[in-house]
Amino acid sequence: MPCKDAMVTAVITAGPDDLILDVLNTFEKKGIRSVPVVDKDNKLVGVFSFAHVLRAILPAPSTLGEGDILHRFTHTMDIDLSYLEGPTPWLAQRLKRVLAMKVSDVMLKDFGCVKPETPLREGVRLMVKYDSPLPVVASKESMQLEGIISSQTAVREILKLHNEVKNGADVEE
Repeated sequence: MPCKDAMVTAVITAGPDDLILDVLNTFEKKGIRSVPVVDKDNKLVGVFSFAHVLRAILPAPSTLGEGDILHRFTHTMDIDLSYLEGPTPWLAQRLKRVLAMKVSDVMLKDFGCVKPETPLREGVRLMVKYDSPLPVVASKESMQLEGIISSQTAVREILKLHNEVKNGADVEE
């Protein structure tokens, strides 16, 4: 089963120069939490989600990591923020600054993507690694966005396959 079977082609996107506040308003209106970021030629250049906004707003705690190199936590929930109870001037200032930033300032630039003919099992593996939705591009060279695979569409296709197998259908790998 190829990824194109689980692909959505009517995709809401953002541009790298869009303001974070504007994209968050789109999230609210459309009931989404993540968008592919494309340039004016529809070339995929990143992925932007609400989690990227949270990482930009929260303090950048550091810890000693491999080889005593200071690095930023990758999971924002790994830190205790109980000391930030109630709206504080610090939080309001930080939020004001982040909402005025461009999407390109916080978007994920190291992202996974698949081609339409990529097996869905590989698409699911990449969604586990990079989160959902997973961009689908015409080719890795052109990076032209053709659609996305969301966790919902992947589950729908997996359940469809399960029902076909359950009902005795021969299914190709």
